[in-house]
Amino acid sequence: MTDHTRPMAVRIACAVLLGALVTACGGSDNPAVPVPPPVAVTPVATKLDLLSSTARAMDTVVFRGDSAYLSLANSATEGSAVLRTALPVTADSTWRPVDLGGCAMAPVGDFIGRSPKIKLVGQDVWLMQPWADTPATSDEHSTCSLSPAAISFAPRDQDLRICNDDFCETLSMQDLKLAGNRLYSNAGGGNNLLTSSDGGTTWQVIRGSKDSQMCYATKFHVLGDRVLIGGECPLDMAFVEAYRLSADGGALAGDAKLPLTLPELENRNVQFIEPVPGTEIVYVGVEGGLLRSLDNGRSFRFVLHEPLTSAKSYPYIGAFLALRDKPGTLVIGGFDKLHGRPYLAWSEDSGNSWKDISALVPGFDRKTDDEFSTPSVSALSQDPQGRIVVVTNERADGQGRLMLLTLGTR
Repeated sequence: MTDHTRPMAVRIACAVLLGALVTACGGSDNPAVPVPPPVAVTPVATKLDLLSSTARAMDTVVFRGDSAYLSLANSATEGSAVLRTALPVTADSTWRPVDLGGCAMAPVGDFIGRSPKIKLVGQDVWLMQPWADTPATSDEHSTCSLSPAAISFAPRDQDLRICNDDFCETLSMQDLKLAGNRLYSNAGGGNNLLTSSDGGTTWQVIRGSKDSQMCYATKFHVLGDRVLIGGECPLDMAFVEAYRLSADGGALAGDAKLPLTLPELENRNVQFIEPVPGTEIVYVGVEGGLLRSLDNGRSFRFVLHEPLTSAKSYPYIGAFLALRDKPGTLVIGGFDKLHGRPYLAWSEDSGNSWKDISALVPGFDRKTDDEFSTPSVSALSQDPQGRIVVVTNERADGQGRLMLLTLGTR
C-alpha cells in the first residue's frame, strides 16, 4: 500500500512520529538535553547512640502523647521507678519520677532485683511487676496503671489477690494485650490465660487456673477468633498451640487444638508471639531461633535457627520490632547464651536474611558465663518520630542504657 492511499489523519500522525524520531536521533538543530551525572550516595553507618544511662537496670520504654516513660528496677539502695520526659527524647532530656503511689517496689533487701515492665495498652500505661510475699512487701501490688488524666499509678490487681486455706498471694503478669474490648493476660504464669471485659477490674480464666504456677508464663496473641499460645510447660517441653475462642472472646470454644503446622521445637521455650499489624505475618521468638507465619499463624517455619549444639551463637530473642514505616524491616534483640553477650540483629527482607550488630551493644566485649549477669537487649520500640529506641543492660541487674539505633547502609 502506498502512502497516498492512507487517510489524511494517518499521514499526519506518521509525519509527526517521523519528525520526532529524526529529532531524537540528532536530526534537529537543537542541542541534546544533557543527562545529569548520578548522585553519589554516602554510606551511612549503623550505630547506637546513648540517650540516657543509670546504675540500675532498665526494663521498658513506652510513648504516649508528648511523653516518654521509662521503667527502672529496684536496687540495693533504691526502690523501683518509672521516669517521664517530654518528646522527642535526646541525650539532654530531663527525666523526672512519676508517682508510683502504692505500686512502688522497695529496695532489694534480701532478694534479687525486680524490674517493673510498662506497656501502653489502649490509652493507659500499665505497670506489671513481680509480687513478693514478705513482711516488708505486704502492701505491694503486681499490676497498676496510669490513665491519661492521672498523676500517679493506681493499683489494678484487686481481683488478682487470691487466698486459699493456707495463704494469700497476688498474681503477677508478664504481658497484657487488648483485643476488641477485652484484655488478656498471663497472670499467674504457667499455662494461665485470663481475660477481662471490664478493663481489668475482674478476671476470668480461659486456660489454666486462677492461681500461680511453677512453669514459665504463657506467651499469647489473639488473631481474630483464634488465640495462639506458646511456652514451655512442663519444663523442657516447648509448644505453640492454637484454639478457637467463643463468640465474645471470653472463653475457649472447645478444648480441641486447631491444626497448626510447626517445625520441631525441641526444648526451645517461646519468648514472644507478635503479628505485623495490617498483614497476615506472625513471628514467634524461641530460644535459638525465630519462626515466621505468612498465613495468620496457621503454619510456621524457621527464618532464624541455631542448632542446640551451635558453635556460632544461641540467641534468646525476647525483644521484637517491626518498623511501621518500612515494611519488611525487623529488629530483634536479647542475649546470646552461648557466648554470654548481648544480641541485636536486623533484617530488610522480613527475616530471610539477618545482619548481626551485637558488637554495637554496651557490654559485648565483657563475656560472662553467668546467665544472670549477661548483658542483654531488654526492649525495642519506635517513638512517634519513627526512631528506633533500644533498652540495654550491661548486667542483668544493672547498668541500664537507653539508646538510639540508626540502621545504615554499612
